[in-house]
Amino acid sequence: MKTVVIIENEAVELKALVSLFEQWQKEINIITAREERAAISIMSQHQVDLVVCDLALPGGSSLDDFSLLTHTFPYIPCIALSKGEGFLPEEAVRRGASHCLAKPVNNTNLLMHAEELLDAANSGTVKGIPIHSFLQMLATEEKTCTLQVERKNDTGLLYVKNGTLIGAETKNFTGEAAAQVILSWQETVLRIRFFNGQRKRQINKPLISIIMEAFRLNSERDKLHKDAAALKNDQMPLQHLSTLGKRIPLEIGSPVKLEFPHFNTLFESLMVGMLQENCLIVTNPQPYSDLEELIGGEQRVVIRYVHKGREWMFKSQLLKAVDSPSQLLFFEYPGVIHFHELRRTKRTPIFIPSTFHLDEEPELYGTLIDLTTEGGLCKIKHKDTPLPQIDLNTSILLRCLLPGVKEEQQITGRVRNMQIDPAETRIGIEFVNLQSHLADTIGQYLYSIESPS
Repeated sequence: MKTVVIIENEAVELKALVSLFEQWQKEINIITAREERAAISIMSQHQVDLVVCDLALPGGSSLDDFSLLTHTFPYIPCIALSKGEGFLPEEAVRRGASHCLAKPVNNTNLLMHAEELLDAANSGTVKGIPIHSFLQMLATEEKTCTLQVERKNDTGLLYVKNGTLIGAETKNFTGEAAAQVILSWQETVLRIRFFNGQRKRQINKPLISIIMEAFRLNSERDKLHKDAAALKNDQMPLQHLSTLGKRIPLEIGSPVKLEFPHFNTLFESLMVGMLQENCLIVTNPQPYSDLEELIGGEQRVVIRYVHKGREWMFKSQLLKAVDSPSQLLFFEYPGVIHFHELRRTKRTPIFIPSTFHLDEEPELYGTLIDLTTEGGLCKIKHKDTPLPQIDLNTSILLRCLLPGVKEEQQITGRVRNMQIDPAETRIGIEFVNLQSHLADTIGQYLYSIESPS
């Protein structure tokens, strides 16, 4: 059943318009409003196919409110009615009206235009066709429309003018960013709707460039999800810690990562303050100063950080964002925090020139090529002098410059495995009694390498 909203502040004329439409089609739903702002509130809660609006006052605030309506719902066609002297119908059309009819209205013309626009308001539903393919079809046909894309609880709008994608909107994004988000969605329903032209051009790139960038981002996102799943399978069990009456293990100046709803990126920040059992204060990750508006008041943020060989995380609600004297975010104090031991969960290839010492043997020079918080893999190139005999469980002293540390460190280890080839020897070393600050340094480095940024 089609729904028509009639905006008219004269009771007699309103009654006449309602009667006209009801006699024209029995299967029609009529909703009435006395002015445009009331209609906007109504239309936000109903599926509307057509608006008939009486521009009671020529020019002035009446047209401003009318512009607000057509800009808020660019996918709903509108017929404007006017009898004001000196009023130019072209101005109403410029502001989004499909037609502007002079009063007293010719009922035949009104119903003819209404029928035409009701057919155009929702031209059909499409399933099973990729969004990018459908956009290319619209480009070939040089069609003007709003493509409404629905996926589970998400809705996006793509604005197409003469076959060209000129704009896009989702709940959190506009323009090119919104188009890329929508194009990455799977299992969607497409609805072809009307477009009144009340969107300035936001997208200037060719359609194929937008599509290729969306594919690239989707591929990266899939890889991140696969990597996260693989890491999860290799992680130590998630443990929980109540913070009741306790200060959470997080130091002033520590780097933290913020995972906001609807973003596939972790934003880097610094913890700058804490009021136990009240709030945490972190720096606002620039240039995202509008995050308070984007995430909404009810959604929670995941905060992650590394401390003493553990990856900690908790969910928290944003309490407030301030701009002065510094841009800061205030989060609620968590009741429970969770952590993974970093042991055996993270490792990374690395290249650190190193020196190796065995008891009563000459120094060996090589490279640390793999690193975890529990040990590393060392590669020693063979030269003219053969390597000394190295047995499993032999103690070894490793000297190297770790990432983020200005001075050379000495780390005691134990040989756990060896692979001897004609050109090189690889030695797997397990760290012994690794100092806590070095374990934290290695853990922080591994975390920054493997976490998306």
